[in-house]
Amino acid sequence: MSSAMGHALAGLTIYSCHKTGGPKWQRWLWLGWLILLALLPDLDRLIPFLHQSNHHEARISHSLIFALFVPIVTIFVLFLLGDRGQLLRTRSLQAIAAGLSHPLLDLLVGVVGIHLFWPFSWQLIKLPWGILPSRGALYLTNYYLYKNFLIEMGVLLPLFYSIYLRFNTDYFSQSIRHKIFKLLLVSSGFMLWALSLER
Repeated sequence: MSSAMGHALAGLTIYSCHKTGGPKWQRWLWLGWLILLALLPDLDRLIPFLHQSNHHEARISHSLIFALFVPIVTIFVLFLLGDRGQLLRTRSLQAIAAGLSHPLLDLLVGVVGIHLFWPFSWQLIKLPWGILPSRGALYLTNYYLYKNFLIEMGVLLPLFYSIYLRFNTDYFSQSIRHKIFKLLLVSSGFMLWALSLER
């Protein structure tokens, strides 16, 4: 599974692709909410009812139906609060993308399968490869915790920054395209390192 930092970065990147208007406090609140949506499936570590031991070892919070439930409720609440038109469309897409980013990143680890289509199917979905490392066990003397975190950030930071540049700068500028190309090269190098790890 990906680290909390990786999931939070996904939420931040989704927000940065199209910043919505409004007062500063509202923009910060929306950013925080998108980050929370990206982290939400890991609630099964904190809430006993959601823990996989209560669901035949299925992490139901990582299913598509769970990942989309709170974003859909969010869209409904935004509508009730008066969001309409382009603002509602943008925030709706951001909420859905943030919710789906969590199972996507966890799938890209390629270590543990996910019951993605629960409750309609108990089939475990797992990629045969991983371009992200698994999160190491959380104790301070664990060498793999730091190594895998370095690899994960090496993949995600350049990748997410290149996405930010694509949506927030003049993409047709040659210097920007060169910068994005270099960032993607760095990210690809770390992906290859992650691919070489034992699974």
